[in-house]
Amino acid sequence: MKKYYYFLILFIFISCNSKTDGVKSGTFELYENDSLIGYVYRVGNYQIEDYPDNTELIARIDHQTDSTYFLKGVEKNQDGIDSIIWLNHYREIAQNKYKIVATPYNSDIEYKYEGVLLKVSNEVNGEYLKRLRLLNKK
Repeated sequence: MKKYYYFLILFIFISCNSKTDGVKSGTFELYENDSLIGYVYRVGNYQIEDYPDNTELIARIDHQTDSTYFLKGVEKNQDGIDSIIWLNHYREIAQNKYKIVATPYNSDIEYKYEGVLLKVSNEVNGEYLKRLRLLNKK
């Protein structure tokens, strides 16, 4: 009987800790209302967002739980919207597809951002990978 008890405990422990990195790293497509609006590249505690109008944003990620993280813009002069820390909640809605709901954490602004991240690769390649590695060394 003890043998089964230990097996059950081990099984539960492995099952609870078998989560993949999900949204923590990789290359993602970002969707709003089922339309592709940009790409997100994540490594470590940073991400680079790239949009078709040649806009690029860099943000720091601080993971809180297995379904929440803080996101803060990284700019030399933080003002306006760039000074907001976003509390992001996410959940997997399909394989490699995550629903994101972000709300301002350090502001009383009544706003909620909703989008979908589709993980297209576990890897980040090229110039984005180099830049993200440099950001993570700081």
